[in-house]
Amino acid sequence: MRKRKDLLTFALKCLFSLAIIVFLLIYKTSVKEILAVLEGVNLFWLALSFSLHAIGLLISAYRWQILIRAQGDSVPLGLLTQSYLVGTFFNNFLPTRFGGDIVRIWDGTRYSRSLLKSSAIVLVERFTGIVILFLFALVASLFRIDLAKKIPIIWVALLVGLFGLILVFIFLSPFFSRALQMIPEKTFFMKVRQKLGEFRQVILVYRDKKVYLFQAFFWAFLLQVNVIIHYYLIGKALHLDIPLLDYFIFIPIVLLILIIPITISGLGLREGSYVEIFKFYGIPPQSAVSFGLIDWAFGLIIGIVGGIIYSVRK
Repeated sequence: MRKRKDLLTFALKCLFSLAIIVFLLIYKTSVKEILAVLEGVNLFWLALSFSLHAIGLLISAYRWQILIRAQGDSVPLGLLTQSYLVGTFFNNFLPTRFGGDIVRIWDGTRYSRSLLKSSAIVLVERFTGIVILFLFALVASLFRIDLAKKIPIIWVALLVGLFGLILVFIFLSPFFSRALQMIPEKTFFMKVRQKLGEFRQVILVYRDKKVYLFQAFFWAFLLQVNVIIHYYLIGKALHLDIPLLDYFIFIPIVLLILIIPITISGLGLREGSYVEIFKFYGIPPQSAVSFGLIDWAFGLIIGIVGGIIYSVRK
């Protein structure tokens, strides 16, 4: 029954992705128009954009390694890099951009010997990146109020991001610890209380290892700058006239939207988001969809490399 339910969920998300793409092709643009845009792409900027994936991969693996060290474990950088590649492979078939984190958590347990610790490390790693992206969008929006006013989803996404950060700080606060203690013993929730408490304690280790946490945020900053430039270069390859500063606003917003687990690898949501955002710049839907498809194709190529690594190491 569980396998049947998972298969049905996967099929529904595939259909939803397909439905959005079909809608865009019927009502917004066409295959012919998209192909015409792709024919005029600047291959130099496109290749340069793709090359930034290698830099981002190494930065991500090194940041992960720093957070692992803070927990007293040691994992080779090469293994972490491979794990990221394998995770990218699974991201292409699992809902949201975080589907591959399950693989990375499992790889981490080979050294930590603890699923709880490995999960906490990956969560903190993701948290550093999300915080930096949120700050990018917030600060850049203050410089481009005109853009934020005409694209309301920017403020909605910022409010959702702020709400998420507040929940995290509540989870790490002494208040949450006292709330856990209020759960009565010898009940069904006692096991939940125990696991949440243990999980929280693993994360709180970084409170006493501020140097490691600072390093993780520093590399997260460099990683997200690399990500923004990557998208900026895709825009240049497609001859899009969008200021670099604006990418610091809408790229974090789109990445936040892709977390919503209703499609496979964000396919459809990504392209639809760019169509709506690029309206502000007078950019036609075919260019917006092409922008999203190039992004998706890059992830697919990296995922294929990860799939080969996964099949070999098994």
